Amino acid sequence: MKYLFLLLAACILSAFAFIPTAPGYRIDGTVTGIPDNTWLYLRTATPDKEIDSCRVNGGKFSMSGQITEKAVPVYLHTAKYTNYVHFWLENTIINITVKAGEFKKGLISGSATEDEDRRLDQLRKPHSMAADSLEQILDKTKDSTERRSLLINIRAANDKGKEVEKEWVRKHPNSLVAANILNIYATGWGKETTQALYQQLSLEMKATRYGREISDYLSLNKNLKVGDHYADFEQVNTAGKVVRLSQIRGKYILLDFWASWCGPCREENPQLAQTYARFKDKGFAILGVSMDENKSQWLQAVKKDQLTWENVSDLRGDKNKATLMYGVSAIPNNFLIDQNGIIIAKNLRGRALDTQLEKLLP
Repeated sequence: MKYLFLLLAACILSAFAFIPTAPGYRIDGTVTGIPDNTWLYLRTATPDKEIDSCRVNGGKFSMSGQITEKAVPVYLHTAKYTNYVHFWLENTIINITVKAGEFKKGLISGSATEDEDRRLDQLRKPHSMAADSLEQILDKTKDSTERRSLLINIRAANDKGKEVEKEWVRKHPNSLVAANILNIYATGWGKETTQALYQQLSLEMKATRYGREISDYLSLNKNLKVGDHYADFEQVNTAGKVVRLSQIRGKYILLDFWASWCGPCREENPQLAQTYARFKDKGFAILGVSMDENKSQWLQAVKKDQLTWENVSDLRGDKNKATLMYGVSAIPNNFLIDQNGIIIAKNLRGRALDTQLEKLLP
């Protein structure tokens, strides 16, 4: 009887031994120049969310967990990002060797997606280095003719880098790196180019988060130009109420795209507030569309900058549906809409906006 019990127990243990464990990631790291007990954090890039953390112990650190996607772009960093390195996290064993002050130069192995990303980086590196060198010369150049020439050459170097990225997308239809690049630059490259490259992606890549977001852009983007009627949309305002653009009737409307994290946007807000105060009683309205993801930061910025006009957001960051509709690839960005709903100007700022409103609303 005792023998039978032991045999049964052994069979049960043996059965459990063959149950596959859920795959996950394990990061084994070595760091120099960082004191013991220093916290290291692991954050996803989009959305900005902490997913793991640990303390340095004897120059070593380790993290483990599981992600639900094939690979995810993350940041490993110290407090306040005084040291950080970006890489692609996978459910594998990843080895990292970093040094204080030089995290970006760290050695990372074990992630096939990261290896692929670094191969692409080597291809675009000559063009980015050329642009950086020219920008350093530009900073020291006073002559206007020379500056114009330098700007043309900088733009050319950046364009060559973009062509490298487009070619990578064309040649790697089943690449997560390619899908991510196309998603990042979709609005900047425009609907036609993005559509052509998206069609070449594999079904697997189209089903990823990046593929779905590209599809959203292609279906939502209206390719609006001056002279077109505005595209209507609705989002939630700071009080939690749904607001539609079409609710603002009989006024000149400035559709203003901004975000709390956008320095140039925040710098323009005081001037925009003065313009609004000057013309609001003459038939001028502003609808601010925030590209924030963090509701608290958005609301704090609205309050601090004293934005008394209507402000809305869907808290989807650069994938805000209104920005996709209007093809906004950089902020600050705005559209001036007349009383009939026609877009009459784009990107009027400061004195240029005031001058236009003086003509329209004397």
